[in-house]
Amino acid sequence: MPLIRTALSVSGVLECVLCSCLVAEFAGYWLHRLLHSNKLPFLSRGHMIHHFLIYGPQQPMRAEKYKDAIDGRASLGNVGLEWLLPSALILFSCWSVMIVLHVPPVYQLISLCNLLLWPILMFSYIHDRMHLRDFWMAEAPIIRLWFRKARRLHDIHHRNVNDAGRMNTNFGIGFYFFDRLFRTIRKRHRAFNWKGYRQAIGRYGLEDSELLSLQNCSEALFRKPPQERMTGSPDG
Repeated sequence: MPLIRTALSVSGVLECVLCSCLVAEFAGYWLHRLLHSNKLPFLSRGHMIHHFLIYGPQQPMRAEKYKDAIDGRASLGNVGLEWLLPSALILFSCWSVMIVLHVPPVYQLISLCNLLLWPILMFSYIHDRMHLRDFWMAEAPIIRLWFRKARRLHDIHHRNVNDAGRMNTNFGIGFYFFDRLFRTIRKRHRAFNWKGYRQAIGRYGLEDSELLSLQNCSEALFRKPPQERMTGSPDG
């Protein structure tokens, strides 16, 4: 069989793994952007539940246990259809391209496995652990520098809303080179945009009661109390 007879080489396997990781990152970046674009509202709304209700402005970014946004919705494990359906299409497209380019079957197999495993690692495992307290990567030597920086950029992704109600920055999870390439990187927090938040709430039909609850706590979460903003006092 061709799958058995194809000669493997270390360089060939490394090239295959690196290229498939790069393709997975590229596809994941644009899929994440798609979910925030509302071009497919039935997919975007599922992702917005994660952003505006589960890990919205009134909730802390981290807890003892990860809070899934799939309750009452179709899913595979803890991954919703908004990720599964486009990912299946992307995987099939990549396989079709490899067939057209006459990539040897054994390298097709390696690529397809990596195209499955890398997103599971980054967009499921690493992403979910960014929302956990006391995750081991945050304290491990060397790796903690990468993890904490990536986690902070992901926190900014959750807080940064424009006037149109879009979260339009930091679409990567563990790595942000495509954000840098396409100029969607943001490295600093800014005051939460309640105008944009209301736009998103209306667009996706999220509960008004949740909006009111979030508005009530906005002062404490996103603005310093007046006495802290003062630079001096009359007695100064």
